[in-house]
Amino acid sequence: MGSTFQTVADLEATAEEAEALGERVGAWLVAEGIAAPGRDLSVPGRTAYLPGPRWSHVTDERRYPESDGLAVVTGRTVFFGSLATGGSPVCPHCATVVRGRESAYSDAMDAWWATGVADVRCPACGREVPLPAWEWENDFFAFAHLGIEHWNGPPLRAGFIAELTSVLGHRTRLLAGRI
Repeated sequence: MGSTFQTVADLEATAEEAEALGERVGAWLVAEGIAAPGRDLSVPGRTAYLPGPRWSHVTDERRYPESDGLAVVTGRTVFFGSLATGGSPVCPHCATVVRGRESAYSDAMDAWWATGVADVRCPACGREVPLPAWEWENDFFAFAHLGIEHWNGPPLRAGFIAELTSVLGHRTRLLAGRI
């Protein structure tokens, strides 16, 4: 059967500000009644929230209101979409879809994971682009320091994602899939 997930990744939060932003999002979720303080995950960088009295605000789906709630994830993380869809990198400057250069991105991913910094040169426009700035077909990856994960529930409502993005004050990307 597997588990489904949706992640709203903050594409602009720095490593230094991610924890404070995560706390702000958690406080907003609780203040709005969307979520309630959750169980202790005992996992550094993850704070769990259970569905609150206004949980229905996050989705338009009324048939399946159950969910495992939300987790606010802080720290350098590679968020991913559905592994079944795949997705090539797309240059944020010239919109070229880059295919067949997996090793350049694999090396950059390793570097970013180890250090938090990695650039990849676009083969079309020649610009050096930080790995987190790249777009990905099918919203396949997001390299970020903050994400809000929603597990085993119906699709998040576009209006909720917009509100969450406004609270963060940064550009976000929605990734979704099943594992």
